[in-house]
Amino acid sequence: MGYLFNLLPAVSLLVIALFVNQHRRRDVMRYQKGCQPLVQYQPTEFLMGLDFQFIIHNDIASLHRFIQGYGNSFQVNTLFSKPTIITVAPENVKLINTRDNEWGIQPDRLPGMEFFCGLGFITTDGDVWRHSRALLRPSFAKRNIADLSVLSREMDKLFSELPEEGVTVDLQPLLYIMFLNTSLHFLLGISSDEEQRAPCTPGQFVDAFHTALFWTMIRIMLGRAWRFVPRSRYLRACNIAHSFLDHYVDLAVAGTTISSKKSPNHVPRRSLMQVLSSQTDDQDLIRSQVLQGMMASQETTSSLLGNAFFLLSRHPAQWKRVREEVLAKGDDLLNFDSLLNSKVLQNVLYESLRLYPVFPLLGRVALCDTILPVGGGPNHDAPIFVSKGTKVEMGYHALHRDPRVFGDVVEAFRPERWDTINPGQWEFMGFGGGSRACLGRQKSLAEAAYVLARMAMRFEKLESRDDREWKGEMKLTCKSANGCEVALYKAGR
Repeated sequence: MGYLFNLLPAVSLLVIALFVNQHRRRDVMRYQKGCQPLVQYQPTEFLMGLDFQFIIHNDIASLHRFIQGYGNSFQVNTLFSKPTIITVAPENVKLINTRDNEWGIQPDRLPGMEFFCGLGFITTDGDVWRHSRALLRPSFAKRNIADLSVLSREMDKLFSELPEEGVTVDLQPLLYIMFLNTSLHFLLGISSDEEQRAPCTPGQFVDAFHTALFWTMIRIMLGRAWRFVPRSRYLRACNIAHSFLDHYVDLAVAGTTISSKKSPNHVPRRSLMQVLSSQTDDQDLIRSQVLQGMMASQETTSSLLGNAFFLLSRHPAQWKRVREEVLAKGDDLLNFDSLLNSKVLQNVLYESLRLYPVFPLLGRVALCDTILPVGGGPNHDAPIFVSKGTKVEMGYHALHRDPRVFGDVVEAFRPERWDTINPGQWEFMGFGGGSRACLGRQKSLAEAAYVLARMAMRFEKLESRDDREWKGEMKLTCKSANGCEVALYKAGR
């Protein structure tokens, strides 16, 4: 005991020396790079800044107002956690999204997400992340996503569930269910109404998935305090979701074909499960990729379409233009390439993503001491020093409202602006950018355009039945908190 007591002063001196050396090294780095301090914001709840986080996640437009008041980058200080940097400067967005050795997601996500969804492209950095992304890439090859027959059948179901003309209907949950079904087919090769002798039904799996996902988000927010939270619902939901997917992983690894309803003109394509099992027999790895694939895809396209119909229902002239385009081209438009090449349809989708990005706020963690090129000083144009472990939030909702890039009246829904503007790669981030850019970009845009086209072919009038302003609801993705309440009218009525 006395020996250990004698060591204590030496250990203390060593810790102090390391701290001083780190501080001195950081000062040298700041001086050499010409770094200047950021504008500081002090939240009312100064311990962890929970009030600030609540505001920017529950009032998506608030971050744009913060940016207008504090500049393109500012720092949020708290007592018990590292500062958070907020930025919308394209120079910073570019660097954060391209320097994978300096910026990552694993420290922020993996501790809270690993139990439910394992190691994959949503939770890891470095070699593990690169391997996961390489495993997924073949699933998004054009030959595997160009067949729209499954979506066509789901559209027919949606039409059958719509109420009579002129009756108010919320399109958002209908779109969600439709794309949930197509997602199950893409991920597992099954339909929601098929029996596969799995431990539970697809509906029970989806319920368990959402419950586990909800508690996973709570776990991330609470950090170490998670140990004090009752976990029975979380563990039960994880177990149901895991056992359901393990059933299909076993079939895929064993080479058993998963049956699925096929149209007479069916073009063979492989589910994500089949693509993964052809590359590895690591069953935990396969399950993790499928779970993370579902997280990434579950509400992206349906949220995009819900926002697009929300906007179109309030702009009859834009709906008329969409309908004219669709009727002029007819069924020739309803294929993968034609949908992606339709300027009118794609302009609507891009303008919807500009105004209401599905991912309006995206965070990264500094993996080492590093520098961001702008944001410091009185003019926000000097480099800023970022210490290891600092989180940076990139506000894409605010980024998409720069009048220098998108023209005047940035809050207006004007799809035609995309005929003349040409935002740089780091000025429009509807699908992310850099090495983590969305693999499903073409799939999402083609499928969303297909739904727009089929709806415009069928309905002459799309009428808003909700006079409230758009309000975002943030979970993994961002959708309209008030849904998309409209009335539909067929031609000639």
